[in-house]
Amino acid sequence: MPVLISSTEATPKGNVPANESVGIDDLAVYVPRLFLPLAGEFSSNRGIDPGKLVKGIGIDRMAVVDAHEDAASMAAMSLLELMRRNRLCPEDIGKVYVGTESAPDEAKALGTYVIGMLEQIYGRGSFQEASTVEFKAACIGTTFALESQSYWLAGEEEGKVGVIIASDVAKYPLFSAGEYTQGAGSVALLMKKNPRLLALEQIYGTFTRDENDFFRPMGCTTAVVNGKHSNQCYLDAMQGAFDSFAGKAKRKGVITPGTGESVTDFADHLLFHIPYPRMVEYASAAIFRHDWRESRRSTGIERELGPEPVAREFDDPQKYQAAEADYARRFSRSQEFLQAFAAKVRDTAILSRQIGNIYTGSIYLGLASLLEMQKIHAGQRLCFGAYGSGCSALFFSAIAQAGVESVPLRGLMQRLEERKQISLQDYELLHEGKKKESVLAPNGEFALVGIDEQGYRHYEYVKAMDMRASKR
Repeated sequence: MPVLISSTEATPKGNVPANESVGIDDLAVYVPRLFLPLAGEFSSNRGIDPGKLVKGIGIDRMAVVDAHEDAASMAAMSLLELMRRNRLCPEDIGKVYVGTESAPDEAKALGTYVIGMLEQIYGRGSFQEASTVEFKAACIGTTFALESQSYWLAGEEEGKVGVIIASDVAKYPLFSAGEYTQGAGSVALLMKKNPRLLALEQIYGTFTRDENDFFRPMGCTTAVVNGKHSNQCYLDAMQGAFDSFAGKAKRKGVITPGTGESVTDFADHLLFHIPYPRMVEYASAAIFRHDWRESRRSTGIERELGPEPVAREFDDPQKYQAAEADYARRFSRSQEFLQAFAAKVRDTAILSRQIGNIYTGSIYLGLASLLEMQKIHAGQRLCFGAYGSGCSALFFSAIAQAGVESVPLRGLMQRLEERKQISLQDYELLHEGKKKESVLAPNGEFALVGIDEQGYRHYEYVKAMDMRASKR
């Protein structure tokens, strides 16, 4: 049975049954303290026009992990901040689900490392009744964790809360086409009944098929990316998941478009997975174009752009593809689209422009962007389009609750400005694992302090520089 927004909360556009809600109560974000600008030394050395990076893909700065950081330490940092923000005790937490594709172990769940780190602060054994599992499905892993945990939370009867953590280091070979989309960070979500931020509408549209657009073979530290194919897989999967969501929402009576209306008319914000900020423009253009075909907007769009190309009218498939690509470009510059994009999508990429891709957490950086800019208001519907290469997509929605504007901000923009810029040389040494000493000494944070002869990783909460180089 759907678990939807309570009738005591603000009512969005559409019909929402009155039931106890589950959803996101708060979130915390951890970003490494190092960054590399893409314009300047990097673009010059790689022979790339800086405009292609800053404007073309939309990234200004790339977050870089220091020598003592990895996906596990970042996950522990975001969870620690979440617990401190909400005065949580370990016994309050029933489940810790982690979405990642940067796990340091092929078998051991990353969440066990995280719990071990947190127990250095809260006491040994304090998390022993909190179960943890790792979700791996490329960049969609955290969203599958959210879906799964929401069902557990709906039936939870002991007052426990859940935590979902996204933590990743996006890494591609030096000098590769994907290098400039790298990034790193972690987002921790607090899941509760009757949440302050977002109540999930529990309608999930899905799409899955087998593709080779992006993958990382066993033993490889960097991913294989088939760029153009990957972009097309993203768009195909997103459209498929959107159609699945729209059909379910209509059948359940949660979204009931009238004559000339479309499903996206009932969304105040659309958040997409952000491999790079420009991709959200492509994704939203594809969704709006698809959704508006039968709406009142179609007449104005055709008047501005002319009719869409139709495959059967072309003898040569390549000519059709060229005509389709041209129409898609012109659609993305149309007044209807630009207005919708500015109102519902654009602001979700603010943080990603300063951080880069963080794989499983990128879509939730979009949520953090809207929260930090105070763009979300009670009663608004947020639609999420998550994508994972390989490939699968999940489209779902949530309603902003009455308490959304009372949750304290996180000062993320100021924290990003306080990071340290590093040189291209230091970045490359860190990327290749050749820089053993940290650029910035760990201070008040979890740090990887050693890897023993069996390959087991050891972490400590470090208050001052104490890297114990002999353990490495």
